Amino acid sequence: MGTGSALATNVAKKSNKALVPAYRIVSVGGGQFQCQNAEQQCSDVNNGIVCKWEVDGTTDLHNEGSGTMCGSELFEIPN
Repeated sequence: MGTGSALATNVAKKSNKALVPAYRIVSVGGGQFQCQNAEQQCSDVNNGIVCKWEVDGTTDLHNEGSGTMCGSELFEIPN
């Protein structure tokens, strides 16, 4: 029983650190936007804290979407 609990706890901790490449939404003018690689990783596990671009500390980061569109918001990597 104890071994199963320890394994479940370890798996849960690892799943909280699902790292994915992060993308930012960039205006290209004329009301058009594109999704650009932020060259940073974030977590796709919702911990309530949106991942911000390290360069400016304010831009929300997203999953890669399709075409030029970004996907859903990403979250800070837990310690």
